[in-house]
Order: sequence, then structure tokens, then C-alpha cells
Amino acid sequence: MAIPELSNRSDTNASRNYALALLIVINILSYVDRHMLPAFAAQITSDLDLSRQQFGLLTGFAFVGIYAICGPLMGILADRFNPSRVIAAGIALWSVMTWLTGMSKNFLHILLPRMAIGVGEAALHPAALGILSRLFSTTGQATVFGLFFTGSHLGLGLAYWLAGTIGEAAGWRMVFYGLGAFGVVLTLALLISSHLMPATFSPPRHQTGASTPSVRSVVDQLWTVVCGNAAFRQAVLGISTVHIIYASNQFVQLLLVSEKNMPEAEAASLYGSVYLLCAIPASVLGGMTADWFSRRFQSTRALFVAIVIIVTWPLVIMFRLSSPGEPDLIIGMIASILLLVFPYGAMIALVLDEAPVSIRSTATALTMFVVNVLAIGTVTYAIGAVADVLESLGMPDPLTSALLGGDLILLVALVFYFRLHRSIQSRYDA
Repeated sequence: MAIPELSNRSDTNASRNYALALLIVINILSYVDRHMLPAFAAQITSDLDLSRQQFGLLTGFAFVGIYAICGPLMGILADRFNPSRVIAAGIALWSVMTWLTGMSKNFLHILLPRMAIGVGEAALHPAALGILSRLFSTTGQATVFGLFFTGSHLGLGLAYWLAGTIGEAAGWRMVFYGLGAFGVVLTLALLISSHLMPATFSPPRHQTGASTPSVRSVVDQLWTVVCGNAAFRQAVLGISTVHIIYASNQFVQLLLVSEKNMPEAEAASLYGSVYLLCAIPASVLGGMTADWFSRRFQSTRALFVAIVIIVTWPLVIMFRLSSPGEPDLIIGMIASILLLVFPYGAMIALVLDEAPVSIRSTATALTMFVVNVLAIGTVTYAIGAVADVLESLGMPDPLTSALLGGDLILLVALVFYFRLHRSIQSRYDA
């Protein structure tokens, strides 16, 4: 598979490929840490006596609220300074907090480290996507971002797989301790190697001797894009709405255990295995397919995203209504993964295509802020709260009903992507 050429040819292929590979590994760790809590949902809620609403808070606002608030600051830091240092500091913080999570004895003990993990992980995506957008050419960036986010999906799948295998024997606390220790080692590896790749980890303006832009100038540029570019707003709102499926997937293990009557370890192992088998090739092939689609049909990546939603959404509904042992359950589970994963590289590329190169880390951070506040944080908490209310009213399968409500709202994404398609297409035609 050919990787798109560097946008800056002074960077060597070796440093480019090393940067991409290292960022993928860091992204894997980030998502293993992030999803270990929902992967151990049944064990942790039982051990710490947590309600569904408290669990929804931990996987929703307690993490993503802080993550979203800190994201813009991290984006500005990554646009102004060496982003590898920003990433290293983030890894160190989230790894220490992961270790402390394993020591939790009650809701407060797990709440505070979870919030701090959000601070640390907020550093990764703005800095990493800013690096990659400068290294690779625009025409192939959906492929590059698809490769990078393969790490996200591998990390998510590994979290569930570890919970269903090693976690079953060692317990959830030992897994959190191990992840924290590995993160500290990875921090040291990044710091040791980053000085060997100044062209890779430094924005181009640092190489030319230009002065570092002020925070005011970065914010002013971002404000101009937000207010003056409708396509940018549509791209941000579109990817945010699609992330409703991400929020819903936080409850998959609870759904399989509480309403589809599967054993805890079997449920975690099943979802982790299916995710690993589907998400990794889907992430890579999705970015490549989006780039091919736009070239082959002289169309937009926005239309590609809309088509993916239209094809997979009915199968997600089938998953909600299926029973264990039926083919519908596995097919629908795969669709719930593909709906987000397959078009992800295209969705990120659509956002960054509309942002100036000089503020792409900050634009990424703003996007992550909207994604986490509007979709992941709000919807995750709402699903947990609605499920608790429906259960108190004696309604059968309350979590399934709450998830179906989120699935209906997700269809709003089609409006944003069709409008974005028309906007970009009219620009090309002109």
C-alpha cells in the first residue's frame, strides 16, 4: 500500500514513516486506557457499587467534559511549540492517573483520576493531526488519517479483549496498574527519540526561523474560519453527530450482559474480538476508499460519508433488536462499528481541508471539543440517565430503548454531510 507523499519533501521517508508509526502506537495506548473502564463495566460497577447514571457520568462528562475543555488549549500549544513535548506531557499525566484508577475504592476515587486522564489525553489528537497534516499531501490525507485512527480502533478492541481474557484472571485493578506503567515507559521513549526528528515533530515555521505566533493570532484565525466558512461548520457538526454511535457503543457490554443475558467475560471478549477484526481493516480501507471515491467519481468525501451512514444505519437498528445466537446480532454489531470507523479518515480530512495549515492543531482541538460536548458527553450521560428512568418505570429492555433514541438523532448527520457535499461540489464546479 502506497502512503501519500510528503507535503514537505525535505522530510525523509524514514522520519515520516517513523512519526506515523510512533503516533499510531501512542494512539493505541490512549484508547486502551480510555476504553478500559467501559470494557470492565460490569466488574467495576459491581465492585464500587455504581449506578448506571454514575457510570454514564464516568464514561461521559467526567472524562469527555474535561477532555473537551482542555482540547483547545492543547491545540494552541501544539501550534505554537514542538508538539512532541505536548504529547509526551500528556502521556505521562494520563498514565499516572490510570495507575491511580486501579486503586479506587469508591465513586469519588475513580472520578478524580478519570477527569485528570481527560486532561492528558486531550494533548494527543490536536498535536498528532497537526503533525500529520503538515507531513502528507492533501489528496491522500484521508488514507493517512485512516491509518492513524487504526490505532484508536485497535486500542478500543484491545481494551475489551484484555478485559475478557487477562482481566478475567488478573482483575481490573491489575490491568490498570500495567497500563499506567507501560505509559510511563512510552513517555520516556518519545522524549529520547523526539530530538532525532526535528523536521518531523516541529511545525514548518520553526524550521524557517519565523517567530512563534501569539495565542491571540491563533485564536483570531480560528474565529475567522468558524464565522466565515460554513463548510467548516458543517464538517465539524457532521462528525460530531456521527459520534453518537461512539457514545452508544460505551454501553455495548452492559447491553449484552443485562438485556441479552450474556456472561460478562463472553460479552467483553465477543465485542473486543469483533471490533478488532472489523475496525482495523475498516479504518485503513475506509480512508483509501474515500480518497479513491473522490477521484473516481469526481465527487466529495462528504457524499462518501453520507452513503456509509445510509447503508449501515438500518443494520445498527437490527443489532439493538436482535437476540443472542442470531446472525442479526453479529451483523448489526459489525455495522455499529463500521458506521463510525469506515468514514473516519474522510470526516477528519473534511474538517482539516477547510482549516488553514497554520492552525490545524487548534482546528482539530475545536472539533474534538464539539464532538465530546455535543455527542459523547451529552449523549452518553443521557443514555444512562434515560435507561435508569425507564427501568424505574418498569419498562422492559430500558437500555435498548435509550440506545434506539440515540440512533434516531444520529440521522441528523445526513443533513450536514449533504449540505457539505453541495457546498464543496459547487466550489469545484465554479
